[in-house]
Amino acid sequence: MTDLLLSVADRCDGVRCDMAMLLLNDIFIKTWERFPVLKHQLPIDPGQTPITEFWASAVPAVKQAHPEFLFLAEIYWGLEPRLQALGFDYTYDKTLYDEVMARNPAGVQHHLLGKLPQFVVASAHFLENHDEHRVASILSAAEHRAAALLVLGLPGMRLLHEGQLSGARRKIPVQLVRRIAEATDIEVEEIYVRMLAALPRTAVGVGAGRILKPQAAWPDNPTSQNFMVIQWQIKPPDFDLVVINLAAHRSQCFVPLAVPDLRKHNWALCDLLGSEEYVRDGEDLESHGLYLDLPEHGSQLFHFRPA
Repeated sequence: MTDLLLSVADRCDGVRCDMAMLLLNDIFIKTWERFPVLKHQLPIDPGQTPITEFWASAVPAVKQAHPEFLFLAEIYWGLEPRLQALGFDYTYDKTLYDEVMARNPAGVQHHLLGKLPQFVVASAHFLENHDEHRVASILSAAEHRAAALLVLGLPGMRLLHEGQLSGARRKIPVQLVRRIAEATDIEVEEIYVRMLAALPRTAVGVGAGRILKPQAAWPDNPTSQNFMVIQWQIKPPDFDLVVINLAAHRSQCFVPLAVPDLRKHNWALCDLLGSEEYVRDGEDLESHGLYLDLPEHGSQLFHFRPA
């Protein structure tokens, strides 16, 4: 199989390994040990776990021949860290997808803040792929906009599926090798046109990204759990802030910013996806954090610069 991967690497820039965890030794044995007729054909003795994992040798072998070759793993069962440790550049973040589609803002925040930064950086974030239903058929335009900014604003790989940017709604099996023509959803198309035009003007995806932890705006207000806030910086003092309220109602929070020398300036901030512009006192931001009050499914992309 390593030879097959090398052959693929001779022809393209990367590979998506379907159900990549099935080649982990313990998973492989558990999958096949109940098929006695096949035991004598297995490359692994079901009674003895091999010392070396297949991916531990296959990935370096391909990378030695093609250093820039990219390994993406489709993987489940909470085994993503193991595949990342074995050399995969990115692993699917299916948990994030499930929480977004379940409309569970607190679940999204708990998942992302509960992971190590290196896990998020090595994750592929997506709203649809060939195995899933079209996002435009599940989420409203406002929900779609917030979810799209989330996956595009996180550190890691941003995976956009063919047809997603035009609002396609029909899930077509890949085995069919064709699909029905669908009219472009102008509202969805405008979401991506505007977002993909604004992001290159920021540090998002190219600077240092950090997920910030929102705090309650006041006692007995639990809506801070509905926010996702990601800070990006590439060339101080300017920085950018991705702000999303995933809830179907208005939410508020304070978010501490992780910016050196924050109190040295007053800060002008403008929303690159809207028309809002503000000036905030640096000492107040240092002491209390940035106050946010967003409507349902609100999403903003703030650029901060010294006023």
